[in-house]
Amino acid sequence: MIGTCIRRGLAAGAVAGLLAGLVGLVIGEPPIEQAVAIEEAAAGSEAVASSGPEVTRTQQRLGLPVGTILVGLGVGAVFGVAAAWSVGRLAGDAWQRSLKLGGVLVGALVLLPALKYPANPPAVGDPETVGTRTALYLGLGALGLVFAALGWLAARHLAGVGVRPAVRQSTVGAGLLAAVGIVLWVLPSIPAEGEVPAELLWTFRLRAMAVQATLYGVTAVGFGLLASREEQRRSR
Repeated sequence: MIGTCIRRGLAAGAVAGLLAGLVGLVIGEPPIEQAVAIEEAAAGSEAVASSGPEVTRTQQRLGLPVGTILVGLGVGAVFGVAAAWSVGRLAGDAWQRSLKLGGVLVGALVLLPALKYPANPPAVGDPETVGTRTALYLGLGALGLVFAALGWLAARHLAGVGVRPAVRQSTVGAGLLAAVGIVLWVLPSIPAEGEVPAELLWTFRLRAMAVQATLYGVTAVGFGLLASREEQRRSR
């Protein structure tokens, strides 16, 4: 069963990666181009010409869909394992379980990290803090997944001792909000320094989130469609 789920995840992840790459090219490239122009203007045309980019913008554009497809394959494989684990543990049919898992991924890996460390375009931020910022971003996403797992365990325990659904869901929800709030308060802030206009900065951030949400969301939807079709075929 797990092998079948992984194959479905790979197929869904590849499609999701391609779509995420296309979304990035369509809506993500314009603010990046504007930010690059601002960065080059600030550095001076002579400095830019003398150094020369090691990777051209055309190469970066062509590489974006390839990169997102590879990431999508990895996400899809992990999603397949999670989907196999969810059978008998999460309520609902294959479609509903897939959407629940997709919602967890979007919430933990897209929305939560963006609250503290939103994506920055070129010309924003100190290059020396990129490594620290990336580590904090990934760590916050991992914490989001841990919180989701703990929330599920808590809800399952409360259900086992007979706590009513409304009380159970309210308690778990309040606990998750408190945990997220504490983590966001404790983690260090990294200011976004640069000459990029605020409108351009937030346009880039929102569109970067859209690309990520496309990757995880389409993976969940694609997997759910494949799994539900097989589920319906077996029920006939």
